[in-house]
Amino acid sequence: MHLGENIKSAFKNVMGNKMRTFLTMLGIIIGIASVIAITSIGNGSQQEIESQFDSLGVGRMTVTLRSNSPRNMFTSDALTLDDYELLKTCPGIKYITPTYSASYYSVKLLDPKETNTASITGVGADYYDIMSPTLLYGEYIDQEDVDNKSSVVVITDTTAQKVFGYCDESVIDQKISIKSWKGSKKYTVIGIVENPNAETELQYEDEYPESMVIPISTAQRLFNQKTLTNITLVAEDPDNTDELGDRIIAMLDEFHGTTEMYNCESTTEQLEAMNEVTGTVTLLISGVAAISLIVGGIGVMNIMMVTVTERTREIGIRKSIGAKNRDIMFQFVVEAIILTFMGGILGIIFGWIAGLAAGAIMGMESVVSVSSIIIAVAISSAIGIIFGVYPARKAAKLDPIEALRYE
Repeated sequence: MHLGENIKSAFKNVMGNKMRTFLTMLGIIIGIASVIAITSIGNGSQQEIESQFDSLGVGRMTVTLRSNSPRNMFTSDALTLDDYELLKTCPGIKYITPTYSASYYSVKLLDPKETNTASITGVGADYYDIMSPTLLYGEYIDQEDVDNKSSVVVITDTTAQKVFGYCDESVIDQKISIKSWKGSKKYTVIGIVENPNAETELQYEDEYPESMVIPISTAQRLFNQKTLTNITLVAEDPDNTDELGDRIIAMLDEFHGTTEMYNCESTTEQLEAMNEVTGTVTLLISGVAAISLIVGGIGVMNIMMVTVTERTREIGIRKSIGAKNRDIMFQFVVEAIILTFMGGILGIIFGWIAGLAAGAIMGMESVVSVSSIIIAVAISSAIGIIFGVYPARKAAKLDPIEALRYE
């Protein structure tokens, strides 16, 4: 029997009992669909993480005091404006700003009807070049504001909406009173920026503080602090952040007389760490889902064994008229491959649909890679060969005389 005739005969036998064929393929379909859906969601998650990190800025780095350092209780080790001035002389830095953050302080209007908590951040003049927010109205904090310790503030559009009840250009130059342990002090609104998390914050407004940015010098005076929370910078060469980070740490350790007291982490390192975690989780879950492929393969082998038993007499007739063992074996292997290949194709379709649906529900775009489809098809075909060989060998080894006598 020629190859084409063998394949045609195998396909006819497979489709002879559609319900049994579908139930046999079900394990393959579920396994392939699960793997495709999970990998597409994992790829989508990685793409979402990468887009978020891209919005943070390529080459951004953050310098902090190591939290696990045995000497972090010494005030002399803390980051200060002196460290900021030192790092400004470091080659390879494009923008740099000192940062001091304080959360959950009382914010209110001059004649308040309610009081809202706030997250207040003190920054330098390069802060907006580093963070690149969208300016809606007014202007950013500049070096003159820092030098003069000006009582000015930049707020987000959601903060303006919740504090003033509206957000437009008329908010500029209005006053906000910030209440601290020193009492209340008025700050002039000079700028409003777009809040990238506006939708989430408006949905859960009671759980998010108002966001306010003031000059670093003003923040240190307000909170009576000389230390910094961190120093944020952007590298001139985003591909050279590792070398720049080592140089920064060496400068700080030499300046403070310490050893490995500081940490300089880039957004690239954070992205790689997040992708590694996401990839590992996706791989583990895909491995669990792939177990159903083994179950499906066993189902294929089981049904092929039944098929051999049912077609024993047919096998005897074919062998008696000259069919060789390899012809019998080839036909049954082809039938197993057709079963698993069809299951693989259906699994890819269902997995693709499930991945898109899950992505829509989770509010992200799922990404089905070509490599995962190729792997899925290869695995389904391999299962057909592996689990189809034994029944095929059994069929090929049947004695033609005994097969003809079989009822």
